[in-house]
Amino acid sequence: MQILDLISAVLGVLMGAYGLFYAVIAIFGFKKRKSDFKKTKPSKRIAAVVAARNEEGVIEQLVESLMKQDYPKELFDVIVVPNNCSDDTAGAAERAGAKIVNVDVPVRSKGEALKSAFRQIMEKENYDAFAIFDADNIAHPGYLQAANDALNGGARIAQGYRDSKNPFDNWVSGCSSIFYWFMNRLFNHGRRVLRQSAQLNGTGFIVATSLLKETGFDTHTITEDLEYTAQCILHGERVYWMDDAITYDEQPESLMDALTQRRRWFGGAWQCKKYYMRDLLKMRTFSGCDMALIFGSIYFMILGSIPIVTSVVSMFLYALEEPMWALELIFMAALSGIGTVIAMMAFACFVCVLEKKNVKKMWKGIVTFPIFMALWMLANWSCILMGPPKWKPIKHKAVEKLPTEHM
Repeated sequence: MQILDLISAVLGVLMGAYGLFYAVIAIFGFKKRKSDFKKTKPSKRIAAVVAARNEEGVIEQLVESLMKQDYPKELFDVIVVPNNCSDDTAGAAERAGAKIVNVDVPVRSKGEALKSAFRQIMEKENYDAFAIFDADNIAHPGYLQAANDALNGGARIAQGYRDSKNPFDNWVSGCSSIFYWFMNRLFNHGRRVLRQSAQLNGTGFIVATSLLKETGFDTHTITEDLEYTAQCILHGERVYWMDDAITYDEQPESLMDALTQRRRWFGGAWQCKKYYMRDLLKMRTFSGCDMALIFGSIYFMILGSIPIVTSVVSMFLYALEEPMWALELIFMAALSGIGTVIAMMAFACFVCVLEKKNVKKMWKGIVTFPIFMALWMLANWSCILMGPPKWKPIKHKAVEKLPTEHM
């Protein structure tokens, strides 16, 4: 009994320190949102690149949003990279105004498709930077101008604000939206305030051609965004945060799709741990240790579960010794669980308020957020027990209106 209590206490302190680290960064995220970069004259030639696989239904909407950018037409091109498609993704993109670059080697992932595209484009054209999008996105009209400002301000790689285009559709898309709003404000914006490296989110980011030539884009995992973030940090490059470069991303409406995404992200972080965690720790910098902690989240998740298990075992053993207190222990455990659920719902509501989202329309996501996060934890555990998943396609759909038009 005493040994279990001691183990629980030691691990509780360790996990408390781990949680405090992220809580302190989150506090800096409360600071008012603003851009680090001054408005500048359009000057950077940018290639907006989209790696797409069977995205005929949504690619046209993204290309149209990019073609309507408030940025000189002669300074940007939209380039779609179809790969492993069995539909008319290329035709739909071309009809909307995009150029097509076909991969010239077999590819199994988005990272490999981008690598092929970057190489081919840089051999034929001279762009100052690349802006990366997913096919199901819609770009805010000011995205490329914000990217231009960041590049003129000295950023060679930067992540933009990842908003949602379907936050009100159902509870799953609502919960996913809340998670990304949290990542925007309390994770990436908090690091911006501290002048530390943000984290690439897979879409809506820019990378200067000069940096690509130095680092290449050689990713090996199913999460090329996390992997390239680590490569940039190891290269001594800070990933900047572009608060006003907004991309509207489609969130999954199916619970199974959301869990598939989560397993892929967690599995990719697990893969990155093998390649980068040790070297990041050797840097002995804030950004290096910060990224290493993300890759090491699997260890903290396992360690964090031990105090819970030991507490349950201790309560059970105590109940056996003192049967008359069993009901009181059950009541205390239930009270603690209810408190946790309420706290998570309050946190979800707080994130919506902080990011000025329509709380009334977000009620489904707010109320179910604790369930959603619990299911995500189970998805993480499935990666630990069964290994990282293989890539699976998620069906996307176009939207009639963006949430900013009816919030």
